Amino acid sequence: MLPDPGGPELPPMRHRQMRDHFVREIGRRRRRRPRLLLAPAAAAVLALVLAFAVLRPHDVPAREVSSTTAPVIRVPDATAQGVAETLGRIADAAARRPVTVLPPGGFAYTRSVVSSSRPDRERTFGGPLEPIALHERQAWIPGDASGKGLIRENGGETTLSPARDTPTYDQLAALPADPEATLEWLYARQGDRSPARAFDQVQGLLDETVVPPAARAALYRATALIPGVRVVRRSQDALGRDGVGVAFDANGERTEWVFDRSSLVYLGSRDYLVRDSGRGEAGTVLSASAVLAQGVTDAAGRLP
Repeated sequence: MLPDPGGPELPPMRHRQMRDHFVREIGRRRRRRPRLLLAPAAAAVLALVLAFAVLRPHDVPAREVSSTTAPVIRVPDATAQGVAETLGRIADAAARRPVTVLPPGGFAYTRSVVSSSRPDRERTFGGPLEPIALHERQAWIPGDASGKGLIRENGGETTLSPARDTPTYDQLAALPADPEATLEWLYARQGDRSPARAFDQVQGLLDETVVPPAARAALYRATALIPGVRVVRRSQDALGRDGVGVAFDANGERTEWVFDRSSLVYLGSRDYLVRDSGRGEAGTVLSASAVLAQGVTDAAGRLP
């Protein structure tokens, strides 16, 4: 007798934020485990090694939790005009880039800086947020289900079990060039025709996965067919690098993919509130990222 409750779902990027929060909690618990006492000489060597690792000039200083509130931006206008044209140009640019082959058993390596937020009280998801300040993140993601991934972030290290539902490099390389067929492939993988989930699937492949250029172009063209996708003329990644944004709104939040205005290379993303809520005012930035380097390697923890 009651009406259909509908199908509420987390907006794009929220799945990743929850996953990252879970990973950080695991890392903190691991760091609380008792440590073996080192002999004085060994301790001195370890201290020297750690000092060198922390003081590398390219590292971004990491702070676990910010003492301030999350940044608030002016919510930019998003328009449906020019979506196909913008993503078409982005796809053309992606298709022209050199092919990076991921060898069997290899890993996609990504170095980035990220900021995010989490509930300021445990088990609350609609209330005030606690910002986690900008810090460096390194990820090694296996190209197939045979290996375990690795995340280094905020001084912690977490091993990721193989994600069997993540498409392999070979599966991505076999994506059809037709954008409608690629969109149907996304829908089939997620088991429904939710635009938010389709957008989120592509988002998951942009950040920390090596995708063949032709497949990346196909995903961009398929994204142009997802209902609700918009263009933001001026956007910024986590480092403030200016670009054009491809956006999707869901449940009071907006996710933007940021592309360099000239080269149209993917820079990063940001996620923010588009209307006031218990979590903050419109424009509150929930997460942001900036990709600094990507490559392939043959072992988790090893640099390209």
